[in-house]
Amino acid sequence: MQETANNLTQRQARILAAIVKENCDNCQPVASNDLVKKYSFGVSAPTIRNEMQELEKMGFIAQPHTSAGRVPTDKGFRYFVNELMNRVKLTLKEQDVLKKELMKLQMAHMEMGRRLTKLLSDHSQQASFALFDNEVSTMGLSNILDNPALPAEDAREIAKFFDDIDEHAEKMMADYSGKKAKAMIGKEIALSKNSDYAMVVSGLQLPSGKKGVIGLIGPKSMKYEKNLSLMEYIAKLLGGGAAVLIFMMIR
Repeated sequence: MQETANNLTQRQARILAAIVKENCDNCQPVASNDLVKKYSFGVSAPTIRNEMQELEKMGFIAQPHTSAGRVPTDKGFRYFVNELMNRVKLTLKEQDVLKKELMKLQMAHMEMGRRLTKLLSDHSQQASFALFDNEVSTMGLSNILDNPALPAEDAREIAKFFDDIDEHAEKMMADYSGKKAKAMIGKEIALSKNSDYAMVVSGLQLPSGKKGVIGLIGPKSMKYEKNLSLMEYIAKLLGGGAAVLIFMMIR
């Protein structure tokens, strides 16, 4: 059977993708029976179990406590984001809503950060932040405090990160203000010593030349496809598309 990067066979890659999807959708460990019922892999249930055992040996999935199911590890989530994820396109309705909200933002620079973080939180159901020179805004911590996919200690760590975000703002602006949207998983978030969650961060530049950084924080089982697409679309609109629409409206 043909192998993919990191020596995964195509079947193993498909099984890993299915496990990530199920875990992100349901916030629960995924058992082999779940995969047999919902997916057509063309092999028997014992074969699926054997493949999951191989994925576990390679460090892509793990068994939490005494559960019969498996969850993706940081390595599994990273492989999914880098190798298996198909970027989700925002619906026309979602794009239209974002355009209207971002047009309002362009006309209210003084409240840019606060309104932008609210927009991000509302559309992603994660916690969000926005950094501009001398301006730091956060929103949506309540979205994740009661999230069953996020253990209490991780929620506390995110809250602490938000409390200290002013201390991180300068470095984050230097590291990300000119960069495209990217996902960081678990210990990849070097700014947070005990991070066991995920962050999606993107640089942006307004037509005025003002630069900033926007980000989402949530459980490692967040919907990476949707959130990366959301960040990319917002950065694109704020970088020019939304400004053009505003100019056409006020002429």
